[in-house]
Amino acid sequence: MRDFKQETEAWKFWDAACEARYQGNEFPYPYILQNRADVIALCEWIETQAIRSYLEIGIWSGKLVSLLHSLFQFEKLAVCDLRDADKFGVEIKVPPETLCFWGDSCSNDYMNWRKNLGEIDLVLIDGAHSLEAVMADFEINRHYPTRYLAFHDIGNPRTPDIVRFWNALPGEKWSFCQPFSEPELQDLAPMGIGVWKVPL
Repeated sequence: MRDFKQETEAWKFWDAACEARYQGNEFPYPYILQNRADVIALCEWIETQAIRSYLEIGIWSGKLVSLLHSLFQFEKLAVCDLRDADKFGVEIKVPPETLCFWGDSCSNDYMNWRKNLGEIDLVLIDGAHSLEAVMADFEINRHYPTRYLAFHDIGNPRTPDIVRFWNALPGEKWSFCQPFSEPELQDLAPMGIGVWKVPL
């Protein structure tokens, strides 16, 4: 098993400074908006499952997808995003080989694009966090050739709709919901990443 803790050391994740920005209504750029420990656990799972293609829905600045591709060099890499970060002067940057859909993940245009994209091993859904939005993304993406669907914030009390959705989702699934390692964040509730195996 690779040492993903060491391999991700140069990247900024949600930490005390990021939390302070969030609490002050500042946009937490240039951070990866996930708990480092959750992402490390996800990386270990990706390696074990031999994931070779990846689609991320809701990328904000693109830092997570960029990190994952730097680690795994996916054979097919794709993103979907509304580009809300542009409105706040946050640079969006993804690897040059990324297949991009800039628009609504629930639109007919997205569905046509997703159909043409073909088989994807892992789709991470991290867009709008309302129950209606996550259910729509789930129902749309489960019907395309996909091995796994993943969701961010499955253990985060700030996103109760995602927590309820994940807890009620039947089937084979993996939960990566680690406490924050930073001493200043010991009292902060976890975020969590969940992966669901799409039934054959």
